[in-house]
Amino acid sequence: MSKRLTPQDAHELWQEYRSGDIYALAKIMQAYYPDLYHWGMRLRPDKEFVKDCIQETFLNLWKIHATINEVENVRSYLLVMLKTRILRELSGKYVTHQTTLSDEYAFSVEFSADLRLIEEEHEVYQLRKLEQMINGLPARQKELIYLRFYQSLSFEQISEVMQLGRQSVYNLLQKSLNSLRKNWALGSLLLPVLLSL
Repeated sequence: MSKRLTPQDAHELWQEYRSGDIYALAKIMQAYYPDLYHWGMRLRPDKEFVKDCIQETFLNLWKIHATINEVENVRSYLLVMLKTRILRELSGKYVTHQTTLSDEYAFSVEFSADLRLIEEEHEVYQLRKLEQMINGLPARQKELIYLRFYQSLSFEQISEVMQLGRQSVYNLLQKSLNSLRKNWALGSLLLPVLLSL
């Protein structure tokens, strides 16, 4: 199991990596691999494809270590790089960080395995209903909910990952939550918990 890096630790490892320390890059990869893998599987549910894209992302990082800039948040930067790599591989052509994506690309939300172990049938039913409702949203809205509530990214980080302005992130989140509220039956216990996060 990889150790969770603090932002300060990640920043220090990033500086060491930029100075040519391949072991620092390996530590970064080890620490963020689970997040990157889970993120990649949401974009393209193909284990080997996602693993290859993560490997290619880190190989590319090593190739450019001498010229890469400082980053404010290593984790969100890696999420952007992996997303770009996956979309490039899927499209078969070069995709820049500024590329605007439509709501037509695939993105799915699935609750983690620990939530599937809940024994109460009613709670399992509510979780499945919420998962179904989230997956009924357009891809960009699902992606935003995943980044905010599963990856716990800030609005600034989400803005960077999704290549949206901060106000657009707020507006899209509000639209997503309004849609979930509208479709959720009265008296639900799970949706208010999600919306309060």
